[in-house]
Amino acid sequence: MAEKNTDTEKQLKVKQGFIGTLVASAIGAIIFAITGKAILLPIFAIAGFVFYDRPNYIKRKEQERFRILEIEQEALAKEQEKELKAAQKKLKAAQKKNRGNRASLYENIYTVAGYALALQQDLNPYIKKAEDVIKYFKASTVERRIAVEAFNRALDPSFDVDTFVKNYIDNIGRNRDYISYVLTYAYLIACNEDLINPTAKDRLFNLALLLGSSKAALGRLFKTGCAQAKFAQEYDEYFKSGDSSTVKTFADEKYNDRTSSKEAEAEYQKQQQQQQEQQRTQKVNDEDKTNQALEILGLSSKATMDEVKKAYKKLMFKYHPDRLAASGLPEDMIAIYTEKSKAIQVAYDHIKKIYADAM
Repeated sequence: MAEKNTDTEKQLKVKQGFIGTLVASAIGAIIFAITGKAILLPIFAIAGFVFYDRPNYIKRKEQERFRILEIEQEALAKEQEKELKAAQKKLKAAQKKNRGNRASLYENIYTVAGYALALQQDLNPYIKKAEDVIKYFKASTVERRIAVEAFNRALDPSFDVDTFVKNYIDNIGRNRDYISYVLTYAYLIACNEDLINPTAKDRLFNLALLLGSSKAALGRLFKTGCAQAKFAQEYDEYFKSGDSSTVKTFADEKYNDRTSSKEAEAEYQKQQQQQQEQQRTQKVNDEDKTNQALEILGLSSKATMDEVKKAYKKLMFKYHPDRLAASGLPEDMIAIYTEKSKAIQVAYDHIKKIYADAM
């Protein structure tokens, strides 16, 4: 601090003025000429210096010192701002790199899922779901081990959720798409037969808010999260499955060439009833799936086919790999968006088929 003050003093360029001394001396000379008292000359000169020149000098010196300090503080503030921006840029680059790390992604997914399920008594159904999801990811042995360790660590009652949240935000940041992906698959793991336990849901909700998700985003997650993940997982099988309406049923194959005996007819009627029941169940399932597909596209059940097409084109453009690559996203983050585009594609094809069948 003393060194800084010394530097400031060196920059001061205020010179002592003597205007007051000269003016007072002139007044003293006039009075001397009138009274003949020579002593008045130095007295007036000293008075002009003491009461005007010196105070004025001190005042200007303080003003100059204050001006220099302001300049120094502004320069320091600009330097600190520059350093802060550089640090933030470096941090964002590191966070972007971390978001592209698959092992880190799986660790976060399974930590969130484990925390959500920590109070469940029977974990067997969820462990099976966790295994299914990690297989779907085609994770390496090392990545799988990291996911398992993260899951078990979050299940422990001593798990420090505050430390996890801090580390997550420091290392990953508050990227909306990344947290959406993490929560989607954590939610899928935490579901048992497409339902999530209220306690698990509350824990997932609270942790998600701490990680940077919004209530609106969580509302969409709890409405379509499982559906979106499932649509993405069904992608390959969906396009390989063909049109189920062209496949013969067991009853068709068995009874096409049967005689019209009463026994055969009764058995046939029974099979027809079972088939009708299956069709009714399938219809309900199809309606649920259609609603989920519409929700993935951001549409209501009243949407027209034109609205479906517009929503589909808009979303597919948004998540097109070439566009994402051009924006500078890392490869694994592009893979995350690709999962969304898979769900969108399957949802669109499902709706298109349903609407075509209804015509």
